[in-house]
Amino acid sequence: MDLKISNFSDINNLLNSIKRIDQGNSIDNVISSYPKVKRNFLFLVIQEYYRNYENHNQIISRYTHSKTPKKIIIILRISLTLLFFSNKPTFSIVNDAVEESKFLNKEKLVNAVLRNILRKKNEIKHRNLIYPNFKKILDKIFSSNLIREYIYSTLFTKPKNYQICLSDKKEAIYGKRVFILEKKIMKDCFVQDIGNFELINTIHKFFKDKNLIDVCAAPGGKSILLQSLGFNITAIDKSQIQLKKLNENLSRLKIKINIQEVDFLKNKFNNKYNSILLDAPCSALGTFRRNPDVTVKIDRSMIKKHQKIQIEMIEKSLKILNIGGFLAYIVCSFHPFETIDVIDKIIQKHKTVKIHSIKSDKMIKRQNGYFINPLKFKNLGGSDIFFVSVLEKIK
Repeated sequence: MDLKISNFSDINNLLNSIKRIDQGNSIDNVISSYPKVKRNFLFLVIQEYYRNYENHNQIISRYTHSKTPKKIIIILRISLTLLFFSNKPTFSIVNDAVEESKFLNKEKLVNAVLRNILRKKNEIKHRNLIYPNFKKILDKIFSSNLIREYIYSTLFTKPKNYQICLSDKKEAIYGKRVFILEKKIMKDCFVQDIGNFELINTIHKFFKDKNLIDVCAAPGGKSILLQSLGFNITAIDKSQIQLKKLNENLSRLKIKINIQEVDFLKNKFNNKYNSILLDAPCSALGTFRRNPDVTVKIDRSMIKKHQKIQIEMIEKSLKILNIGGFLAYIVCSFHPFETIDVIDKIIQKHKTVKIHSIKSDKMIKRQNGYFINPLKFKNLGGSDIFFVSVLEKIK
């Protein structure tokens, strides 16, 4: 049910939304709970709030101190986002911010800070400042300054959306299948990032057996692409919400895929397989261009929980994989804990596994896996960052 928000200010709605997002909810899920008339405005402001998180921290720090309440800092960040990235009247932004800060008796501070910033508004230049922890993790993976600088810049630009065709088209901008998604999805196309397409289009050649099990398959982009490449897919996922999206995609495209709504880790499999694709749950750090909130939500304990599940899912996959079979481990992340460290732990424990080299000039090799290099797609509009490692069970 849509929330009734007509009696609340934009700052109040944004404050409540950001609270939920910081607690782990996605921007899309939070925005979808509001009336449609409000969604686009809230979405755009929240995107800019997180893109400019560190920029606004730097500005606010000149007028506050370490003991300033966290909620007041958030109100000030929201206010700066509205002042610099919306057409909302200045007086309305300041008034709403002051009202919202009264519950902490900080209305005078908020008013003074915003008035001081407004006096210098024309002098303030937004730089491409990256949240330090996010930058530190990214720099561990990408050593090239050229690649780093490009990736940094993509946080502050609206990402291109792509659509993938079910068959080869000479008009495609890349790989005979990829098109820019402008306003409407073309017939026989589905939404997928170009980096995701590159990854599947490259590694599918490892799978000699066309009967493939796709684990954590929904919303189904990889399954649909693989089926279009001649595979017979069994798509497994436990999320009803995500599976609904998969079924909607299949219905629109008028294709059928065998779908099983099961918990992969709990389910007992009677059969073994030669081809398994595991798109494991992760922090989604690699999707930061369209989900900028992930840049400030890096939680070490949560990442460690992801790693535990990722390792469990790989080990379960290896149990149901035949000798000579292939497993592709994929995450839309570049955090070492979810990528190279996971595979390190697997190969240290399981001597029956061999890691295969991948041939693609669009990827960068790091230890035991490969990362999509967004710089290679700069002229097409950039890409998200994915990690993949291809494992063969040799005995």
